[in-house]
Amino acid sequence: MLEYDFKESIGYSVAMAYRALRKALDAKLGHYGITFSQWQVLAGLALEGEISQVKLAELIGVEGPTLVRILDRMEQKGWIKRKVSSRDRRQKLITPTKKVEVVWKKMTECAHEVRSGAVKRISSKDVATLRKLLEKIRENLNEQYETENHE
Repeated sequence: MLEYDFKESIGYSVAMAYRALRKALDAKLGHYGITFSQWQVLAGLALEGEISQVKLAELIGVEGPTLVRILDRMEQKGWIKRKVSSRDRRQKLITPTKKVEVVWKKMTECAHEVRSGAVKRISSKDVATLRKLLEKIRENLNEQYETENHE
């Protein structure tokens, strides 16, 4: 039958932790009529500032058509603006609006609550170590991916 060493798998552990974090945040945001996808879009904008639709889709890991539907709803709510790039008319740039600031404040409160729950009974030192280890894993995989795709 199907066998795999899930108990030894870092990928499985990270994926299950991510799913639990996402589920918890989605539940908190849901109380305010906000979706996890909308959180991802605004988090991407908070990280990157104005960003192209293509780069935003890549950053948050969704397909272009899926992102378009999310952005349509967010634009209808007045949370984001889309404009054509002055450098490349085929490119659409996404920016948050002033109207979303109140919503973003609520979203970050929800995220902080989930974060606090996720790390309860874990020392600050262990949390810092976890962050460093996850960053190192990401760097290792990015290096491996780049090396494999340039050979």
